[in-house]
Amino acid sequence: MLGTRIQVAFFIACLSFTAVANAYDYDPNNFAVEVVSSKGLFGDGLYNDPNAVLGKPTTWIYDDWDELTYACSLVLAAYQTDPNGNKLITTINDGTEVVVKFNHKVADDPGNPYGIDFIVFGNSFFVGHDWVFPDTDMETHFLSNPASVNAEPVMVSVAQEPNGPWFTFTNGPYGDTAFPTNAFSWDRDANDWGEELDWLQPVDSNLTVSDFGGLSAADAIDLYNGSAGGTGFDLKDLDPNDYAALAVDPNTGRKWIQYIKVEFLPGSSYVGEIDGFADVAGCGDYKHPYPVGDLNADCRISYEDLSLLSYYWLAEISEPNDPAGIADIYEDDIVNFCDWALIADSWLQCTWECE
Repeated sequence: MLGTRIQVAFFIACLSFTAVANAYDYDPNNFAVEVVSSKGLFGDGLYNDPNAVLGKPTTWIYDDWDELTYACSLVLAAYQTDPNGNKLITTINDGTEVVVKFNHKVADDPGNPYGIDFIVFGNSFFVGHDWVFPDTDMETHFLSNPASVNAEPVMVSVAQEPNGPWFTFTNGPYGDTAFPTNAFSWDRDANDWGEELDWLQPVDSNLTVSDFGGLSAADAIDLYNGSAGGTGFDLKDLDPNDYAALAVDPNTGRKWIQYIKVEFLPGSSYVGEIDGFADVAGCGDYKHPYPVGDLNADCRISYEDLSLLSYYWLAEISEPNDPAGIADIYEDDIVNFCDWALIADSWLQCTWECE
């Protein structure tokens, strides 16, 4: 009976912990924080200020032509200003180049959703059947069938230092393509825009534009599954030689970048726009490191880690005897985690999606 009471108390403590750990506030450091350099941008026009690409991408749009405010959505892309008069997007013309910096290393992290490392937001949009207004019902506004995205590809390169060397996604993906930005969920009960979606979560990389053909805008938003959209980039999609040339962070064992450059795509007939850049959030990233003793690299210390430690106790970790893939996760550092005290000291610690 005593054991039962202890288990109940332990379970309640877990619930209390997870409710707190699951709270998350958007942090400006998750986005590009500085324009390091730019060229080809001149004048005071709406779309030629390089600083417009910094910070969180567009949520609300103010159109001073008709004096109306719109939600930035997958059927209505960012343009003009926000309600406070701030510029929203930067046009990348032929000869234009913008280099931005994150205040931390953006890692090639397999713990990120779909393996995506960062997201570039443009002002592409899904072609719909009619004009969009502030009161348009997203349940009755339908995408074209087959689906079509009004995309204007922008070339993207990455670097570890502000002056390079630069490594370019020569064969894509490209900025200002799929998937169009969508700032808010659609509340079907209220028939209005709902909560702000997650700028740090990429759209499922298994989806293609064709999957959206004929859907209502509301259904298309649901298909984003909580993401605010944008084009996802995985550092592993670089040319293999370029990927191999990226240095490894000695603290994490992962390749990384800290600078992103956007420029006109050579030979393109399109002039694209850029709205922002985000570091994808995931287990093991700079804000959610693996807790000490997290043997299965799920960013929490739980019974699963205790079970793995028991299984591997005093055993040599090697590929033939490694069903959990621990050697791949921690490489040579696994020896540091084979200690009961490490799990005990970090018991129930969680850094990512504690539910």
